[in-house]
Amino acid sequence: MAKDLEHLKFIREADVYKAGTLAGHLNRTGRGTVTFAYSSGYLDRGAGPVATTLPISADAVESPSGALPAFFAGLLPEGHRLTVLKDAVKTSLGDELSLLLAVGADVPGDVQIVPAGDTPVEPAALADAAHPEDLDFAALARAVDPHGLPGVQSKASASMLTTPLALAGRRYLLKLDPPWHKHLVLNESAHLAGAKALKIPVAKSSIVHDRNGLPGLLVERFDRLSGGGMVRLALEDGAQVLNLPPASKYSVSSEDVVQALAGLCKAKAVAVRNLYLQFVFAWLTGNGDLHAKNASILEGQRGWVIAPIYDVPCTLLYGDDSMALTVAGRAKNLKAKHWQEFAANIGLPQRAATAANRIALTAAAAIDLEALPFTGSPLNGALRELRFRRGELDD
Repeated sequence: MAKDLEHLKFIREADVYKAGTLAGHLNRTGRGTVTFAYSSGYLDRGAGPVATTLPISADAVESPSGALPAFFAGLLPEGHRLTVLKDAVKTSLGDELSLLLAVGADVPGDVQIVPAGDTPVEPAALADAAHPEDLDFAALARAVDPHGLPGVQSKASASMLTTPLALAGRRYLLKLDPPWHKHLVLNESAHLAGAKALKIPVAKSSIVHDRNGLPGLLVERFDRLSGGGMVRLALEDGAQVLNLPPASKYSVSSEDVVQALAGLCKAKAVAVRNLYLQFVFAWLTGNGDLHAKNASILEGQRGWVIAPIYDVPCTLLYGDDSMALTVAGRAKNLKAKHWQEFAANIGLPQRAATAANRIALTAAAAIDLEALPFTGSPLNGALRELRFRRGELDD
């Protein structure tokens, strides 16, 4: 596959499809920049924008130094999977258009990016088997991946290796334990299960094992609907909505993310409460990786809604004791008063915040860290810190 991807460095124009319709073009200029412009035919149709940060206009949007507009940059995988892709294309991490062309036929949401003149075709999954026990998960993690799905992040939860897997005709992510963060699959599985008690949407998942007994977390993609043909749903994470490149996902506040995402939802009050629950649950369970790319909006029949919860392991077990984003100005040593301030800042009435705290406390308390294969200082330190945090919000 590596040889097949090298030619992407020399492609100067790409077509951008929105929900299966040609919407615009990405072009390399002679100045070393990349532009995005809507096609005249798409403008004439009066269709909706490709992204919330790319409003319908006849004017081109230009990005410097080979970078893509933030929405498109946010479609790229990260970490380990991006490095493997870069090596296969034989380019630099700064050559974002070439990297996007390698995975653009299947990226999060309903947008596809392909070389100009090509018809978007769903790439084959790395594995398509009725029984995961027939697969070798470790080999999948090392493979060059034609799918632009979220990859390795710099903190614990997203250092999980992620590959696409198609089972029984549906679309999934398969997450595996990286060697530097043991038991991450079991960790995240327990917290996804616990998050269901929040009574807001949660990504569907299950534990599977390959032929070598290696565990994997099979997570169903919520931006795809199956039945009578696959339907792609528009999806944007907080960094994309804030028009930030992926590298800036830690540079904003929790308030910024909540206000940006909820502000696009038709039922704003419902969205604010949903996101408050996500952030307070993250704190109560020791998840220090709820950054701007780990909260998203999903477009349904009635407009934007908050996407199901995803990427929620306890990073305290790996020594990460801070929030990814500040809450009321702080990322560490939070107390009840800071959550009261956070609720006020995002427009959540205090009575609603208190009720949400009770729900989050109940959900967090039901997760038994001692049932996971952690021992010694990592486990004892996490339990001690979580007792303090839960005590702060326990009326």
